[in-house]
Amino acid sequence: MDNKKLAILIHPVNRELLYLYEPGMRTKSISIVKKVLEWMSPFKASDIEGIKSQYNGKEVKGELIMCPLLAEQVISLNPRKIFFKVKRAAKFAESRGANLLGLVAYTALVGEKGLKLKEHLNIPMTTGHHLTIATLPEAVLRALREAHYNLEEMIFLIFGLNPLSFFLVSKLGNSAKKIYIYSQNREKFKKIKSLLPLRLKKKVEPIGSRFKYILKWVNFIAVTTNRIPSEFNLEYLRKGTIILDISYPRKIVPLRKDVLVIDGVAMKPPGEPKFNFNFGLPEGLCFPCIAEPLTLFLEDRFESYSLGKDFFSEKAEEIFRLSLRHGFQIEALTSRDYLIPQERILEFKESIRRKERSLFFLKRWLGLKK
Repeated sequence: MDNKKLAILIHPVNRELLYLYEPGMRTKSISIVKKVLEWMSPFKASDIEGIKSQYNGKEVKGELIMCPLLAEQVISLNPRKIFFKVKRAAKFAESRGANLLGLVAYTALVGEKGLKLKEHLNIPMTTGHHLTIATLPEAVLRALREAHYNLEEMIFLIFGLNPLSFFLVSKLGNSAKKIYIYSQNREKFKKIKSLLPLRLKKKVEPIGSRFKYILKWVNFIAVTTNRIPSEFNLEYLRKGTIILDISYPRKIVPLRKDVLVIDGVAMKPPGEPKFNFNFGLPEGLCFPCIAEPLTLFLEDRFESYSLGKDFFSEKAEEIFRLSLRHGFQIEALTSRDYLIPQERILEFKESIRRKERSLFFLKRWLGLKK
């Protein structure tokens, strides 16, 4: 009998989710709530049930382990204190018999993104980083299709000169007419561009502070860094712009109805999944960072797959392929770690239609269209 066990380290990413789990805390001041969370010990939040591979029939035996900290505390508290809290929760998971540990949400950022934490445990762990990145091109394409855009006419702007932006260019470049990458480092840009196939090199161009003057032409923007220029302003964007924001914490606040901000997708594991815990998604769905340790478990690969800041496109492609093989499905777009409601998608699409109608009548009035 296979007695292997998976543990996934979670925490309430915002106050609303914390209050859903513990309604009594809503009546307390936030300063008291935060202090209580600092004092609390880790605990088992729920069992993971019903996940069964369509490929080999293996079932997941696992549980969610709560690290009692809000995301805002992970960002603001002393890093040593945060590391101690996460390490304590990880050791608790190990003591309960976990053979593989998933670090998700902000716990994935602690201790050099898991590298330092690994020194204190005897079990492998993963942050889910590679599967999260692997699903981003699909998220972008799904959003573009929702908007009924002609992909061959798309103009992209990417903030961030890093392996992640390179991955997005390599996966989405064929669906673009032009790709601008914000860069103040021409030598680094040339080095990354040299790795692209010839068909994409012709489409990619660096752009510095001049980016402000192309925003009225850009259809899609990707934010792959926490360092975006101060001159960037949502008010300058054209109607119908789609923004992929994968900064952490999120930098783009979705204020305009005619601009759609996404950060990824939700996934449905195979079988009849139940996490028995509300982490912001409907029951049975999970984020890709959770789907990665689930996939590794179903594969019998008990290894530290995604740790540290390094990103390898080969690993992203591999874990995505393996997840699909076991029956994971991409379900819906997400924004700021919640599903984007269908009403919001329809509202965005209607804003595009209104723009198209206005252009039609303007051209007709000018005699440019019969």
